Amino acid sequence: MTLSTQGLGYWYGNNPDDYLFKDVSMTFEKGQMYAILGQSGSGKTTFLSLLAGLDSPKAGQIFLDDKTIANKHLTDYRRQSVSTIFQSYNLMTYMTARQNVETALDISEQKVDQKRIEELFQKVGIAKELIDKPVLQLSGGQQQRVAIVRALATGHDIIIADEPTGNLDEETTRDMVDIFKCIAHDDDKIVIIVTHETEVAKEADVTYQLKKKVFTQV
Repeated sequence: MTLSTQGLGYWYGNNPDDYLFKDVSMTFEKGQMYAILGQSGSGKTTFLSLLAGLDSPKAGQIFLDDKTIANKHLTDYRRQSVSTIFQSYNLMTYMTARQNVETALDISEQKVDQKRIEELFQKVGIAKELIDKPVLQLSGGQQQRVAIVRALATGHDIIIADEPTGNLDEETTRDMVDIFKCIAHDDDKIVIIVTHETEVAKEADVTYQLKKKVFTQV
């Protein structure tokens, strides 16, 4: 599977001259971790939202293999192909860690396999005694791990993360980066991380920087 963009462009309002980026053509492949590096306000999160099917480009196309996702209802694309991890975690705070994962599986119309859920929590370093605690009782790093399990549990081939280390300390950041690398390399997923942290971007297999409205590979 590949995810690719061809001539992608985005701008606000009706003025294409005031664009965030344009003519962006990239290819993302399974088994690789990619970083989109840029400062706040550069447009990198908007680019991520297009890849995640949360918004539609003003120009160009996004392809899953050889089919444009525009021909597929974006809700179906999100339900079947891509999982998004947000900087603010976007967990249901009144639920336990386990219930957050179960809800994601229900939304994706997938079977809830408790053994697999517990294996995934173990994979990302969440102790068994924490799985059934309300997520508000967990630390920021633990909540981010829950968000990762929620993304992995659906089995989607594309994992997209928006500033996943932005709220974490240095040690937890290293742990998170190692987890994402493992997801890409060992689980054979497409992993795309948006970050403003150069040290995080250096850990990716491929890094693109968005600066002054232009993407360059660095």
